[in-house]
Amino acid sequence: MKNMFHEDLIDLKVSVSDEQELFDLIGMRAIEKGFANLGYISGLEKRELSYPTGLKFPDIPVALPHVDPKYIKKPFIYVARNEKPVAVKQMGDSAEMKAANFLFLGLKDGAQQPKLLAEIMAAFQNQQFVNSFLKANDSKEMYNLLSNKFSN
Repeated sequence: MKNMFHEDLIDLKVSVSDEQELFDLIGMRAIEKGFANLGYISGLEKRELSYPTGLKFPDIPVALPHVDPKYIKKPFIYVARNEKPVAVKQMGDSAEMKAANFLFLGLKDGAQQPKLLAEIMAAFQNQQFVNSFLKANDSKEMYNLLSNKFSN
């Protein structure tokens, strides 16, 4: 998973007003940087409608938007933090919630998804990791934190 993180796919100073704007922004960047295909943004939107990805952990709400592997050119995890939480739907029951932190999972191999989700979920249940994650305020710091945490 370590090689899925890229310093230029970390933006901790996003300023959008809703999930749609966020998908457009991050989607365009992923496409421009050659990580995703043109259908990526609509793929995100469609998938999020059917399978919401918001998660409430004890110390932090996070969303993990992801798409069908056909939209992915190279595996990646794009880390985005919006300056204020935006409305998202919760995984499982589609309840309304808010999140400011997003990990866009770009997987080419769908079989990896359960393992990746389990690792991410374990990390965000760890208060020490969450504290470090929230303190990280530039892409280099965040990249180092995530690369070290998910180094296998």
